[in-house]
Amino acid sequence: MKKAFFIDVQGTLIDDVQKLPIKGACEFIDYLNDNDIPYVVITNNTKHDSELFLKDLRDKGLNIKNYIDPFYILKDILKVKKVAAFGQESFLELIVKMGYEINFDEAEALVVSVKKEYTNEDYANMIEVALRCDTLIGMHNTSTYNKDGKRYPGVGAIMNMVKYAVNKEYQIVGKPSLNFFEEARDIINVDFKDITIISDDMIGDLLGAQDLGMKSCLVLSGKVKKRSEIENSLHKNEMPNFICEDMSDVLKLLKEDKI
Repeated sequence: MKKAFFIDVQGTLIDDVQKLPIKGACEFIDYLNDNDIPYVVITNNTKHDSELFLKDLRDKGLNIKNYIDPFYILKDILKVKKVAAFGQESFLELIVKMGYEINFDEAEALVVSVKKEYTNEDYANMIEVALRCDTLIGMHNTSTYNKDGKRYPGVGAIMNMVKYAVNKEYQIVGKPSLNFFEEARDIINVDFKDITIISDDMIGDLLGAQDLGMKSCLVLSGKVKKRSEIENSLHKNEMPNFICEDMSDVLKLLKEDKI
């Protein structure tokens, strides 16, 4: 049977506080490399330049061969030039670097990334732009994200709020969009049914991947802290195939040929 992996970064390979490799993360990547097992590290990074972020991960001992983030396919999704972009300053700088113009008065699209300091005023401005534009884009569809020991609304949660407010659908650039997963799959040329996705985000990553036929492994080293947090919110057929404490547990299963 063919075997391949999609591997999340934040909360899966690196922790949410010190941004250092989680137990077993480096060893897992090395095992895949040594045994020629296809994989792609898939992240919703929108705060850093793609190449610099990948270099930083490698400098931390994660010898990653294949990598993708939302910036790799943004231009395939976002065709207009004038956008109302919301997110951290580094994200806004990267948007401009890619050739987009941040123009709230003449915006042709709403683009939302993650930011801890969003206020009700920001949400109001998003709604106003969304009422005027036909193109609404979330850089990814995360349910929550961890910061300073708390779980904040992710881009998916915010975009669902905007959708409800203006009665318009939105598009997703990163996980768990079909475009993103297909782009990652094409890197290793493996069918979805042969891929196991490993992530700490049940709602924002794993459910969408499961719908495409991928197997799933939830790690409890990031957003989800306890098995009970998902058992109380998911139907039986939505549960992940595997639940592990961290990547060291996933590596153990892999070596035993159980995943």
